[in-house]
Amino acid sequence: MRVRSPIGDLPFTVTGVGREGGELVVHGELGAWRSQVRMSAADLPMLARAMRGPLLVAGAAGVVVLVARAIR
Repeated sequence: MRVRSPIGDLPFTVTGVGREGGELVVHGELGAWRSQVRMSAADLPMLARAMRGPLLVAGAAGVVVLVARAIR
């Protein structure tokens, strides 16, 4: 994975994934720095908004497949 930032394009290497409390924690290394990405249930609405386009396309494709199978 890569993280683009104002200081440059840095590699992010995942070293582990776990749960701490109610959060999903991705441990890794961002360039030379040990880093963590923490996600909780409160982050789900933001993630859903960010993924809205791809989810709509996948849903529409699924409907097309189901209709095509029903017509056969």
